[in-house]
Amino acid sequence: MQTTVKAILYTSKVLKNGEHPILLRLTRDRKQVKIGLGISCHIDEWDSKPNRPKRKHPLYQEIKRAIDKAEQDAEKVILDLENNDKPYTLESLKVKLGKVQTRETVLSYFDHWVARLRASDRLGYADIFHATKKSLMAYRGDKDFSFSDVNNAFLTRWEEYHLQRGTKPNAFFVYLRTFKTLINYARKEEVVADEYDPYKGINFAKFRRIQTTRRAISKTELQRIKDLDLTDNPAQAQARRYFLFSFYCRGINFVDVAYLRWKDYRDDRIFYSRRKTKENFNVNVLAPAREILDYYRELATSSPSPYIFPILSDFHQTEQQRDHRVQKVLRQTNRSLKELAVLAEVDTPLTTYVARHSFATVLKQSGVPIAQISEMMGHDSEATTRIYLKAFDNDVLDTASQALL
Repeated sequence: MQTTVKAILYTSKVLKNGEHPILLRLTRDRKQVKIGLGISCHIDEWDSKPNRPKRKHPLYQEIKRAIDKAEQDAEKVILDLENNDKPYTLESLKVKLGKVQTRETVLSYFDHWVARLRASDRLGYADIFHATKKSLMAYRGDKDFSFSDVNNAFLTRWEEYHLQRGTKPNAFFVYLRTFKTLINYARKEEVVADEYDPYKGINFAKFRRIQTTRRAISKTELQRIKDLDLTDNPAQAQARRYFLFSFYCRGINFVDVAYLRWKDYRDDRIFYSRRKTKENFNVNVLAPAREILDYYRELATSSPSPYIFPILSDFHQTEQQRDHRVQKVLRQTNRSLKELAVLAEVDTPLTTYVARHSFATVLKQSGVPIAQISEMMGHDSEATTRIYLKAFDNDVLDTASQALL
């Protein structure tokens, strides 16, 4: 009796993501067994005639290749058994296929999620997943591996590998968290078993205790930057305007500056939704920031654009085009800011993020409660805000200690 192999969408089960698992169904003598492939698809994106995802599916090629390979592997095993007259049952065949079938590997699963994130325009998150994959590839010598290879010892050796090569602990912590997120996705999509948890016993607390280098400048240093004559340095002048606008508008992130439109500026206030958290902000525009807006308003009369700052334009139609453009201008701006720091004799390497740190630090030193600073910056907790705050100068602490006398 011939054994048939067919991929099916198992609609009797709904995964947490609303999709159905794709199974390999083996049929012989009117009996069936099913083998999970570790992949899934929404019923609206499944073509039941060829038993493959529809071509409009964002991961059509990846899923089709996975199904094709699973079917071919199963048929090869069956053919080998039958050609050699070896007896088998569906259950024994299922056990045998479970040993030889190529399941989702870690690096291919990373590719799967990078593609999904990019398809949904979550480009920043996709970049973090891609960077984590590269970190694992460096550790593994570019060799792919299965989830079964990952255990507590694997993660410990991965950390040791990177730290010995000078990777900053905070950078590795990002990789470690992202890999854990990928494993959580794998559990939800039944790529791995529910009980699979290589992170059991891994302590994240040591990473959270690491003090990042606090990056902030004083009001005196800020004034030196403002006083620079940059008439002959238009790139540096542009970078200074971006930096000062962020500082005077509650530390607004560069990416949010890039997306600001003229319609977001009304009644001397800026209204925007932070792209990272989707939280809405309503920011009063202080006089120094208003001067910067007036400068760009005058430019807009000769070269109209819906965007306030000359970072994005209507030319950038897709999310990926906009993301690439913002990142390119950000790199250029940070290079110019470092040149500014040298000219203004500021020791802190300037970046756009220093404006955000400095905004928080100046408010703290002026006596503004951390709770208020936290709300202004859109942080979920005061603990996050404290990371931004520069420690009080020694003379301030020395004065405070006089209370002991």
